[in-house]
Amino acid sequence: MTTTKQQVLFELLTHKGDWLSGDQLAADLEISRESIWKAINSLKKKNHQIESRKNLGYQYIGTPFLDEDIVHYYLDEELVDDMFIEQEVTSTQHLAKQYLTTHQIDKPVFFAAEAQSEGYGRRGRPFYTPAASGLYFTVILPNTTNHWDQVGLITTNMAVVIAQTLETFFPNAHIDLKWVNDLFIGKKKVGGIITEANIELESSSASAFIMGTGLNLTTKDFPDHLTDIARGIDETASVDRNLLLATLVKNILDAYYHGDSAALLTEYRHRSNVIGKHVTLKLGNQTIQGTAKQIADDGGLVIEDEDGVTKSFTSGEVTKTYVQ
Repeated sequence: MTTTKQQVLFELLTHKGDWLSGDQLAADLEISRESIWKAINSLKKKNHQIESRKNLGYQYIGTPFLDEDIVHYYLDEELVDDMFIEQEVTSTQHLAKQYLTTHQIDKPVFFAAEAQSEGYGRRGRPFYTPAASGLYFTVILPNTTNHWDQVGLITTNMAVVIAQTLETFFPNAHIDLKWVNDLFIGKKKVGGIITEANIELESSSASAFIMGTGLNLTTKDFPDHLTDIARGIDETASVDRNLLLATLVKNILDAYYHGDSAALLTEYRHRSNVIGKHVTLKLGNQTIQGTAKQIADDGGLVIEDEDGVTKSFTSGEVTKTYVQ
């Protein structure tokens, strides 16, 4: 059931940038002027920036924080079974995994947080996730194929979707993709994706895929050890993170259920910043060096080694790239 506060917020969002008088809000929502006033004050206490002017009424400006109600407003609630938006968590990936220990899902569920104390990427490597300047979220995707071996291709497909979506919000940015899960601008990383499978041991299949995304949107300051390798997409930009989150989730789900995998893989290859370069691939305790020739149809990285032998790898991490 929608509360009065939510009704007022949604009406202000519908007319964002316009002035709405208290009388107009009361008439449109069929509630009292006093209820409008109380709702406005309650929203302001939750850090919603609402300007009030005599003879004009109220105008919604925005909020610097992620807000579950706003994301609900922008996102078709039919797309997801539930959403959780928190202030600070260990990691949204941890929350999603905990959720799956007590829930079976038929529809996607997602988790987002302002900040993470233990954000991580591939191989458990820490990912810097400061509050307010980034976007950190995990989507649980029900497995519609009963196979668990699609994780790599899901990551490549969703990397393209995320890059394309970000470029609509940051039109001056061009985002490249480093196999398999990193988003780059130039030589610096602006985001990463991690996709893990929730395995059912009895059937040896994945009941769901857990796709976590960490994005440095406007982050300016990084720890010393990251300053040479990481950056924000645009530290001077002003971006509606609630709208961006809702749009990313919508586009991810649309691509997951209805996307053209072949077209997405073609775009991934186009955006790849490793194809044609000499690479070092770390695979467990093994190191492979050679030229990245192509991204295979299953999302694997095709490398021609120094002996001229070509092989496709579906796991591992590219640790170095350079032009020969």
